[in-house]
Amino acid sequence: MDFASWLRDSPVRMAWEFRSMNTVDLLVSHGTLVTMDAKSRVIEDGAIAIRDGSFAAIGEPGDIESRHWAGRTFDASGALVLPGLINGHAHAAMSLFRGFDDHSLDDWLQKYIFPAEAQNVTEDFVAWGTRLSMVEMIRGGITTYADMYYFEDVVARVTKQAGLRGILGETIVDFPAPDRSTAVC
Repeated sequence: MDFASWLRDSPVRMAWEFRSMNTVDLLVSHGTLVTMDAKSRVIEDGAIAIRDGSFAAIGEPGDIESRHWAGRTFDASGALVLPGLINGHAHAAMSLFRGFDDHSLDDWLQKYIFPAEAQNVTEDFVAWGTRLSMVEMIRGGITTYADMYYFEDVVARVTKQAGLRGILGETIVDFPAPDRSTAVC
C-alpha cells in the first residue's frame, strides 16, 4: 500500500476529520422542516443540528450530517418538524376537574369549581394535576405554557422535571384560597 492510500484510510485522517466536525447534542434528519425563519421556508427533506437546546444549523441532510457529529440521532422520515407550540392560557392542575362543564361561567365557578377547589386542592393535588397536564402538553407538541393557579412553586418544580418552560403566576383573589387561609387583596 502506498503512503497516499494509507493516509486516505488511516485512523489519523479519520480522527482529524472528526475533530473538524461540530459536536452537537442531537441530529434530526429527513423530516419536513417548518423553519419559521424570515422567509417562512419549508424544507421537504431537511435536517437540524441541536446544541444546548438551540438550533445550531438547519439545512439539507447531507450538508448538516457531514459537518456535525451528535451523540444522538433521530430519523424524522415522514414526520413534520416544527418549533414547539405555546399554550398561552393554562391552569394545569385543573386537568383533574374535567367533566364539570356545560354551565355558564358564573355557575361553573361558584357552584362547582370553587367548592371543589376548597375541598380538594392541596400541594399533592396540584403536583398530580400538573403532571397529567405536562404529559398532555408534551404529546401535543407544547414546549412552553403560561399558568396561573395555586401552589405555583409546586407547578414550577413539576414543570422543570418535565423539561417544559413555564411562565407561572400565583393566584391573587379576594377570598381565602387553598394555598393561603386569608384573602390576598
